[in-house]
Amino acid sequence: MENFKKAYEKFISEYEMVGSSIIIAKNNEIVDSCCYGKQSIEKNIDTSLNTIYRIASISKVIVAIGVLMLVDEGKICLDEDISKYLGFKVNNPNYPNDIITVRMLMTQSSSITDAGSETGGYDTVNQIDDEVLLEDILSNPKSKYYNPKTYINYRPGSYWRYSNFGCGILACIIERVTGEYFTEFIKKRLLLPLDIMSGFRLEDLKYPERLASHYLYKDHKFILYRDYNKFKEVQSPRYKIGNNFRGVAGGLYISSLDLTKIMFMLMNKGEYQGKRFLSEEIVKEMEKIQWNKKTEDATYYKKGLQMIILDEFTKDPLKGHFGNAYGLRSFMLYNKNIGYIFLCNGANFITDEEHMTILQKRIIEFLVDYS
Repeated sequence: MENFKKAYEKFISEYEMVGSSIIIAKNNEIVDSCCYGKQSIEKNIDTSLNTIYRIASISKVIVAIGVLMLVDEGKICLDEDISKYLGFKVNNPNYPNDIITVRMLMTQSSSITDAGSETGGYDTVNQIDDEVLLEDILSNPKSKYYNPKTYINYRPGSYWRYSNFGCGILACIIERVTGEYFTEFIKKRLLLPLDIMSGFRLEDLKYPERLASHYLYKDHKFILYRDYNKFKEVQSPRYKIGNNFRGVAGGLYISSLDLTKIMFMLMNKGEYQGKRFLSEEIVKEMEKIQWNKKTEDATYYKKGLQMIILDEFTKDPLKGHFGNAYGLRSFMLYNKNIGYIFLCNGANFITDEEHMTILQKRIIEFLVDYS
């Protein structure tokens, strides 16, 4: 482990970074790990493997796990019209006779978008605390929260567009089907059985003092953007069941050690330490290429169900997701042989035209070369 730590510190010294936690895992064991820098600059707290990060879009994989648990139980069908589960009609108004399916949401080909920051639509509603019904955004043109740009002019299933809103809708489907808040469902069914004492809400953190502050890099210095108090200020209230579409697309708080448990479960085709969470068949479906067309973001041209499939680094493609929000950059990537976790609370990430930053790409290459 010391050799890995030295190699990583030498590699990362070329870049400006606040702190990071990094793990290499094989055969249900962590074989190498390293922590670098600070969990908090202001409090002078060193990063550890127990440092908790808001992991951004890796959270989409966890939402997908919740959906697929219900698919396993026969309560959700991937190719069913989402209207059936939501309790109101959802159609792209440009294609009123086409259904939008659960699978389309999970491959981000549903034609539903975040609609930008104009009046109405997901991105606008995401900035306020007003209780807004999902139906008003998706299906009620008379609502001030409706924005026709929520739907792109492509037939559902035919075009890819990254959408945080789509993930939020999946969480609402879980709520409608189970009658439980998504955050409680996933805590009860996945997180607590894995002995993970954190979740999608700050009150779920057993050790809030471990939460990393998140920093933006600007003018050659790091600026505090989110700490516990600031995250608390922007946390959405709980709304009526079926309307909690905000926060879940990127909102899981978790440490690298605990995220590794979820990764091991997926690497083991749905099982962890003798407990089965997903059927082997549904994990294979999740990891199967569901979308294989050129997209606006080259990182996403191959997708499983809420998963990226990368074939540029290893012979056996890596599967998982990246995260990018509030100064954080992260990834959870694995194949049948090896898994990688990287969580960072702030760095000078040079961004190219892809979702993956140059530094993230180089860290993946470093991990692959080292392991």
